[in-house]
Amino acid sequence: MSEIENFLPWQASTWFEESSGWIKNCLQQNNLELSSAPIIIHSAPWSVVFKVPTNNGVYFFKALCPVLKHEALVAKQLSFWQPNLVQPALEIEPDRGWLLMPDGGTTLRQVLEKNPSLIYWKKILPIYARFQQSLIPHRQELLALGVKDRRLQLLPMLAKKLVADREAMCIGKPDGLNPEGYETLKRVMPIVQQMCERLANFRIPETLQHDDFHDGNIFANNNDFKFFDWAESFIAHPFFSLVVTLRSIAYRFKLDEHSPELNELENLYLSEWRAYASLDALREALDLAMALGRINRALTWHMVVSSLPEPFHAQEADAIPGWLQLFLEKIIPYV
Repeated sequence: MSEIENFLPWQASTWFEESSGWIKNCLQQNNLELSSAPIIIHSAPWSVVFKVPTNNGVYFFKALCPVLKHEALVAKQLSFWQPNLVQPALEIEPDRGWLLMPDGGTTLRQVLEKNPSLIYWKKILPIYARFQQSLIPHRQELLALGVKDRRLQLLPMLAKKLVADREAMCIGKPDGLNPEGYETLKRVMPIVQQMCERLANFRIPETLQHDDFHDGNIFANNNDFKFFDWAESFIAHPFFSLVVTLRSIAYRFKLDEHSPELNELENLYLSEWRAYASLDALREALDLAMALGRINRALTWHMVVSSLPEPFHAQEADAIPGWLQLFLEKIIPYV
């Protein structure tokens, strides 16, 4: 078996036939049948998605690369624990990272393209915080399902190991770190340790955090919100989720990161955590998390990119030093 077949299973000659047979069998077990052939609607080195028309509505089939295949088990379990907030999976094949899911309706991204209002995020962020809190008792179960451990006690070690991978830093390349930036990154590793300790001292429980929580991964049907795409989720500090969330909101609404609009959204989210600290203390914790969360994003990209064969490895490699550069920019107040 070739390297591409190992890491990109959907490029194997028999994959489409095998996956089509699995889809057909799953539908039959649920008294459904195909009304036309599945249509590919998304293709990336880490996943593919097919639209599956049936005699009773549309379903979607998702297949993940091996390093992310745990999403199948995680998505199904989360929909059991929180059926009102997590898009369900009709059937899964965990060994191959396959999911068959009903149509979740309209994404928040589609809603915002027609009605660009922050009111949706004002509703979603407190809900998401409470969702994270509900999963605190399930941390060990989630780790057993394959969710990776990015807790603060491990993050400094993981960061050092990442920085030691010089090839992944793309030093001197157009989209990589320059030599000075790389030396700076090595020098600040002790500060990363100190920041993790400071953040841990707030005693905010670590839980599941969706590391790619943006408007494309939320279904929004009136006031009914459902979260999906759990491949990039970790047991970590809950505030890490806001790294991608706030950046995506700032980009869509053309807001500065220090704008009053984003400040209001931050406070709505943080207010749900006031059982653990005052709002002022929570804001201090958020500042630390917004820096350390960039390391977490670099680790996520490293996890995925390092598993990819060429040419996909080279095409996506710049994301790792890119997030580390963003970390360096954010860490300036702590140096």
